[in-house]
Amino acid sequence: MRLHLSLSILALFLMVSCARMSTPAVSGEPGDTTAAARIDGSEITVAEVDAWIKDELFRQASQDGDTGKLHELRSQAVDNMISERLIEREAKLRGVDTDQLMQDEASKRTGVTEAEVLEFWERNKASMGEVDFETAASTIRQHLERRKAPQAAQKFIAELRKDANVEVLIEVPRIDVVATGASLGPDDAPITIIEFSDYQCPFCRRAEPIIEQVLERYPDKVRFVFQHFPLDSIHPRARAASEAALCAGEQDKFWPYHAVLFGEDASLEVAGLEAAAETAELDLPSFRTCVEERRHQAVVDADITAGRAAGVTGTPAFFVNGIGLKGAQPVEEFAKIIEAELARAGDATPES
Repeated sequence: MRLHLSLSILALFLMVSCARMSTPAVSGEPGDTTAAARIDGSEITVAEVDAWIKDELFRQASQDGDTGKLHELRSQAVDNMISERLIEREAKLRGVDTDQLMQDEASKRTGVTEAEVLEFWERNKASMGEVDFETAASTIRQHLERRKAPQAAQKFIAELRKDANVEVLIEVPRIDVVATGASLGPDDAPITIIEFSDYQCPFCRRAEPIIEQVLERYPDKVRFVFQHFPLDSIHPRARAASEAALCAGEQDKFWPYHAVLFGEDASLEVAGLEAAAETAELDLPSFRTCVEERRHQAVVDADITAGRAAGVTGTPAFFVNGIGLKGAQPVEEFAKIIEAELARAGDATPES
């Protein structure tokens, strides 16, 4: 029983332990000696991290080579390595091996009271058949102990990290994307969010209110730039909509027209694009001439080229100060990156 709990409490931070068994020792291996993390001044190098995730790195490199995925793999590995080293150090300080340490912590942190066992029994006894409480109590206790193990592991590791000077030094990969599209927010904002989007994409429509919330939360900190990435193979009307929006931009009405195109009842057919122009109060003859001449075809093509160079394959695709974020993510995902970028720049965060 105690061994089972020990393994349960370790599960959160030893996820790659099986992979490590087939990984050669790091000593003498060539690789990147850049520090990925430090624990009280003792370094974990990128080479050591990559040795932990050798199999995952091979799969990642042989598939799409996505830099964001590489960062994710390394970040997870660094977290696991920090946790393991802290446990090993704590075990050494206590004069026990790591198994004994984890057994001790499991017994302290996953204890289950008689009241908890009885409460579980009362809520579930109808589904337990003919088994009486005395017979079921031991099994219930073990089940509740296992259920507490993940939270116990998190708490124990958090305590160890709090007492140590832990620095995670892996830099988030950044893509150099030139912001050339229509923008909202201050030109000198410390955060620039570039979106590559498609007017026929339902996920792009879903992202619109999210961006509005981000701009409301960070009115002086974020500049939002919209760039066009029509997926011609699956969205045949998206390119025409992008060109029409740029024609609206000639009359300083890009954003009103943009809002109509992403409206619930919008149509991207020719009549729908004209109706949107009326709603946005454009000069219709000038708008029609611009659309018919395809005056902004080259702008859309340039955006597509820039998006592909940045690794965009689908929409919406965001770059927050060059940090990639795919899909219609919740506001909190943007906020995490924004807050980290503001802290990195020593900028004040907004009031909550």
